[in-house]
This record gives sequence, structure tokens and C-alpha cells, in this order.
Amino acid sequence: MTPRPILTGFVTVVASCMILLAALVAPAQDGGGGPYAPDGIAVANLVYAEGRSGVCFADQFLTTYARETGQQVERTFVSVQLGEDALFDHPFVVLSGEKTFTLSQGEKDNLKAYIDRGGFVLASAGCSNRAWAESFLAVMHELYGEDVLTPLDTTHPILNTLYDIDTIEVRRATGGSALYGLEVDGRVRVVFTPIGLNDTANAGGGCCCCGGSEIRNARLINANILAYALTH
Repeated sequence: MTPRPILTGFVTVVASCMILLAALVAPAQDGGGGPYAPDGIAVANLVYAEGRSGVCFADQFLTTYARETGQQVERTFVSVQLGEDALFDHPFVVLSGEKTFTLSQGEKDNLKAYIDRGGFVLASAGCSNRAWAESFLAVMHELYGEDVLTPLDTTHPILNTLYDIDTIEVRRATGGSALYGLEVDGRVRVVFTPIGLNDTANAGGGCCCCGGSEIRNARLINANILAYALTH
């Protein structure tokens, strides 16, 4: 059964918080721009580590979010280089992929500045790829220290913003938590999943989970994460 959307007062809150996010995310030296495209908020799919990107991360949650809230949001991702200033034009970004990766120092500096200024990162190991997850964790540990990512369960506001999610559905049982969060100034600014929120079955282009555990109700959870990012 599809969880019932929670919309009471939500649209008004989102509108006010998007204005705040524009001030938080945009670099001080940037006299224009902000996290808005002509058609509304533009969510970025990051390009990193010399051309890597999450090519199999479905964007259907953007349509779900827009339908349920009435907010303006582009229905497809914008491709953005992690090491470029354009990163700061987007309040919400997706960082995903498979296999081991290494970020340049400039990419790591930009990523930390983005998170510290209020940007939100959804980091997902494609097809539950352990090597990618370990590479991402290494970056977080370098930037923020050990044990900075804590498990998120279904009682967390992230899973109860737009929809009430009472179960994180996975293809097969795995050890450990499905979702982890990194808090900055008391607010979650990074959601990381070693299992995968890619929703590859709906990503097109011949994408598949290829045996990974991957979270089945990813579309609704991703819509919730976006809602949380824009209201907290």
C-alpha cells in the first residue's frame, strides 16, 4: 500500500525554507545565481573523480515530490562537476556510482564547504557496491572524523516528512542499517546508503541492480529526503 502523503502546512513551509536555502548555499562571492533554475529547483547529479557519475539513479522522485507539494522543481537532474562553483547553485545533490573512487583535494574541499553552508547530499552506493560505499565513507571520515554517520530508522523525521514510511523495503536482508545520516549544526546534511536508493528499475538506459540488495521503496524515500532537505 502506498503511504499516505502528509501535506498539512507543508507547501508554505517549503516555500519559506527555499528562500533561506538560497542564502545558505550560494557562495558569498557569487553575486547572482542561487539554487533555482527557470522551472524551479534543480537537483544536481554530481560528476566526480575524473568523470564518474551515478548514471543509474532514477529521477522519478522529483516528479513525485512536485506532484505532492505543488512546488516547482525540474523533473530531471542537472549534471554538475563536484569541483566547480556551480555546485553551490543547487540545494540538493545526488552522489552515486559503483567501484572504488578517489576525490581530488579540490573536490573534497568543495564538498565540505557545500555541506557546511547548508547544502544536502544524498549518497548512494549503486547496486549495493561495497567498494563505492567504502570510498565514500573514507571521504566522510577524512572530512568530519570517525563515526560521524549514525543510523537513521523509520522514526526519524526524514522518513516522516512527505510520506509516513514505516518500513525500508530491501530486495534481500543485509547486515547493518539501510540509511545513515551526517549532522551539521544539529541538522542532517548527508544521507548515505550502502544498500542503494538508486531505484535502478526505473532509471532507464538498461540499468539494473545486478544482484544488489537495493531499497525497493526508494522513490518515496527519496521524495521524503528532498522534502526534509528543503524544510530543515
